[in-house]
Amino acid sequence: MPLSASAENSDLEARIQQLEKALQTMQQQRAEQDKQVELLTKELVGIENQVSQSKITRSEEKGSSKGSPIYGAFKDGLVFEDGTGNWKLQLNGRIQTDYRTYQPDEWKNDTFSIRRARFGGTFSFLKDFAVRVEGEYANDNTGAKGTTALTYGYLDFNRWPAAKIRVGQFKPFFGLERPQSTNFTDFTELSLATNNGSIFTSTYDRGVMVFGDPLPWLNYNAYIVNGTAQNVDDVRDSKDIGGRINANFASFTENKDLVLHVGASASTGSIGFSTSAGNSIAQSTEGSGVQFFNVANISSALTSDRDRLGLETALAYGPVKVQAEYINANFEGKRGPTAAGIAFDNDIKVWYADLNWLVTGESYADTYKSGVFGRLKPKNNFDTKDGWGAFELGLRYSKFDASDFKSLLPAATATTAFSSEASSWTAGAKWIMNPNSRLVLNYIQTEFEDDIRINGKLDDTEKAIVLRAQYDF
Repeated sequence: MPLSASAENSDLEARIQQLEKALQTMQQQRAEQDKQVELLTKELVGIENQVSQSKITRSEEKGSSKGSPIYGAFKDGLVFEDGTGNWKLQLNGRIQTDYRTYQPDEWKNDTFSIRRARFGGTFSFLKDFAVRVEGEYANDNTGAKGTTALTYGYLDFNRWPAAKIRVGQFKPFFGLERPQSTNFTDFTELSLATNNGSIFTSTYDRGVMVFGDPLPWLNYNAYIVNGTAQNVDDVRDSKDIGGRINANFASFTENKDLVLHVGASASTGSIGFSTSAGNSIAQSTEGSGVQFFNVANISSALTSDRDRLGLETALAYGPVKVQAEYINANFEGKRGPTAAGIAFDNDIKVWYADLNWLVTGESYADTYKSGVFGRLKPKNNFDTKDGWGAFELGLRYSKFDASDFKSLLPAATATTAFSSEASSWTAGAKWIMNPNSRLVLNYIQTEFEDDIRINGKLDDTEKAIVLRAQYDF
């Protein structure tokens, strides 16, 4: 036993000596590593000092920066602003490229088209003021040439949210569809009731408008404009005076997914001659198709009055939305080259109703503000992982009734014949990849009360397919 214990102690001492040598070796290695770290740190500090000195030298050469810093961000546009809130510049743009195909073939050519290409900006300054300027390139109504024009060019005074003031060229708000940005309409084009033509001669006009939200659930606007359309000064002393009031009664509930919108619009003025030579009352189909109604040679010797009254409503709950409008426009004037022409006092009655469903479950209430529906943000943007964006399906019926003017339509010829009534069905599918990008496919079928003749081809139906790719910011 004593010999066994002695051997065991000897082994333990040898093991301790071995561990002590290993520890000493590790400490020496650690000391060398610390020296290397210290050398690298000094070298890094030296490099940083050289970079800093280089910046100082360049600053001295070019001059030092003074004043408040400028911040940049991308939120519904490219935004630059200072930290004090004294000014902000928001750049905006859009591109809408279409492919359109029509039946009958003789009426209109299939074509690729630039529907809208815009760039502009809004400059806000001194907290209460804003200036917006925007230009547009687009194909003209016939598709024969491109056009460039000023769309927005106005000054806002925003001191009071309940009574903002806008002066310049802008979009007068009438009805529910027309105040919407063309980026966010339910279909590629507005309905027969609200698109430019007989009742509305232009999207933009020049004048002054007061608008705002006096209550969280109430919105209004009142305006006086030339009534002569976009980029045109008045050729008459008469002006268009109009306004719109609307309310969202869902604000009285606690349901954030609900919109109960009702509103009314009215205006009084003249037909809106853009030249002293007179004008016509005309209408084309929804898909930028053929012109099926035209009462020409309206006398310029006397002012031709136009009074409009519109009613609007929208019910949205979660991913489902139903909306409709009715507009009655009364025209009073004379047709003919002189004041002794044929007098008329006729109405045009139009309406539409549409149903839309966000298949992916987004809520329309999230897009509603100040009496209009706006930008939709998908639950999941389209990407390379599991996001597919938002999908929307829609169906619309619209009606155009100018039967009061039927006797004033030109007599049919071998090449042209018009109709005073039309109805249109539009079926749409929309893929919203992210808040700024979308693809839209529409099928539009328009039926005419009487056969119309275009380029010698007689038919009672136009069929159109429109495919649009869009990006906006």
